[in-house]
Amino acid sequence: MRIYRLGEISEKVKKRILLRAELDVGRAVEIVKPILKDVEKNGDKAVLKYIKKFDRVDLRANELKVRKSEIDEAYRVIDRKLLKAIEHAARNIRKFHERQKSKEYFIEIEKGVVVGRRVIPLRTAGLYVPKGKAVYPSVMLMLGIPASVAGVKEIVACTSAQSNGELDPATLVASDIAGVHKVFRIGGAQAIAAMAYGTGTVPRVDVIAGPGSAYVSAAQRLVKLNTRVDFPAGPSEGMVMADRFADPRLVAADVLSEAEHGPESSGVLVTDSMGLALVVRKEFKRMLERLPEQRQRYVETNMKLYSCIIVTKSLKEAIDFVNDYAPEHLVINTRNPKGVVRKIENAGTICLGENTPITAGNFICGPNAILPTGRYARHYAGVSVDTFVKKPTVEYLSKQGLKGVSEDLLKLCEFEGFPAHSNAVKVRLNAEND
Repeated sequence: MRIYRLGEISEKVKKRILLRAELDVGRAVEIVKPILKDVEKNGDKAVLKYIKKFDRVDLRANELKVRKSEIDEAYRVIDRKLLKAIEHAARNIRKFHERQKSKEYFIEIEKGVVVGRRVIPLRTAGLYVPKGKAVYPSVMLMLGIPASVAGVKEIVACTSAQSNGELDPATLVASDIAGVHKVFRIGGAQAIAAMAYGTGTVPRVDVIAGPGSAYVSAAQRLVKLNTRVDFPAGPSEGMVMADRFADPRLVAADVLSEAEHGPESSGVLVTDSMGLALVVRKEFKRMLERLPEQRQRYVETNMKLYSCIIVTKSLKEAIDFVNDYAPEHLVINTRNPKGVVRKIENAGTICLGENTPITAGNFICGPNAILPTGRYARHYAGVSVDTFVKKPTVEYLSKQGLKGVSEDLLKLCEFEGFPAHSNAVKVRLNAEND
């Protein structure tokens, strides 16, 4: 793993590190565009074509939707210990997200003027659960549970089928536990298009959430005019900020845990200690050699592009770089993590102290693990109950209330040049005087 001194790094290299997989997403946009247009125009026919092309699975339209009997069978075959783990994670995720629910409110802001805000769940939500390098029942929980807690009436999920056309039993069980209503065996950009436009078999949804490859992330960007996508969650990334007091084995393990996701992923250490950096690099190499060959290849690829060690002159400079990078996952492994966290402005989720690996948050702690990547943490937080609701405002004026605000209201209308706005007020005031 390469070590860079922040003050000596070239702008070209720094840009590549900061942008990481967003570079891949940019290249994927042109590849994805014709797929989206094809699905929008041809619906199920196009979806089936791309499933056959990319997943090498030959399906008919009536086979896209998972049957209840398949979910029942999944419960019968799933490993009992795995089921227990899924149920444990689901309890924590649901408990955390229940606390996120917003309440409607109405207040009399002045005499006769009542205003408020409603909380309305979206009618339909589309969840994208990736499958390719592995299967991810945890992602199904992280998406399905907040949608269910929000009260969405129709929750649909898309995920790729295995080579035999079937879906992973653990993912199906997780969908049922999470409260998902319909599951479709569709992956990739064609799944995003199917949920954004509707296909005949797949309903058009009001919001799409879920992580995926550069192609999936590119598709999410392109369908934003058709459906809500709060943020496109791309390839996984993790950052550790550590000082000289950190255990290098723990630091290396956390950096590696996110880098192993795929060739487009990234694992970065930021530290003000060159001594720590050198030891971490050795530990990282040792741990990497223990991974399965495929995971090694993923890490070796992203080490050439995005994964690295950044050495700063001070802890303050390290904090500034973290905020500039805006990581999806951040571990603060310093002598005083609770003090440092107050200075972090941009991160999807923050793990405090040496006993809090990213792994715990990814699966079982409760907070959502579907988080903004590619510097989107500068503007967004992760998936939450709010992802699946809308909050329109409400206004009510009594006759007395309208009269009370009318003088200043008419002055503002006059100043901004809206005579018809003024008229809508005056006809009400005049009607009262008639």
